[in-house]
Amino acid sequence: MKKAFLILAAILLATAVSAQNHEKNILGVRAGLNLSSYSISESGVSLSTDSRASFHVAVVDQILLCNRLPFYLETGLAFSSRGGKVSGVSFRPSYLQIPVLVNYHFNIKDIVTIQPFAGLYYGFGIGGKVKAGGEKGDIFGDEGGLKRSDLGVRLGAGVVWNRIYFGLGYDIGCLDLVKDNDSEGKMRNNCFSISVGYNF
Repeated sequence: MKKAFLILAAILLATAVSAQNHEKNILGVRAGLNLSSYSISESGVSLSTDSRASFHVAVVDQILLCNRLPFYLETGLAFSSRGGKVSGVSFRPSYLQIPVLVNYHFNIKDIVTIQPFAGLYYGFGIGGKVKAGGEKGDIFGDEGGLKRSDLGVRLGAGVVWNRIYFGLGYDIGCLDLVKDNDSEGKMRNNCFSISVGYNF
């Protein structure tokens, strides 16, 4: 009985020490490559546009949600260039994005941390062009054909080594982006991203 009590006390002590080691707040910077496209669906038929390669930069903040577990809320602010190509028309919108994600830190021998994440993002279109046949026009605003607001699901994982961050993510847009759309057709954002960064 005494031995079992000592083992239980050791486990509780180890848990308490581990809880004290979780960082309360982690600030970081990210930058990387976007491979974005549009998913178009109408009358039960769906297709994806050709991908467009672009970039993103971001500042992120991870806030500890549980003292006993490395469970974090992640948010921040990002600039993200996106778009796609279809039938000779190139879409090149740029967004300011705010993510609301949750992630868990799996610590491997205090050297590497694996951080799967999931959540939502909101994007506000701040500019961009649509190009067709040598002609260019604004993609948002009174003359543009796309709505400024974008909302979607974000999934992925990051790896941290010596505070250097490597990440893969995928965004699945949930909103129809076409302005004043009277048809049943929908156009949504999709984006695969590769990120590198640093946690302070």
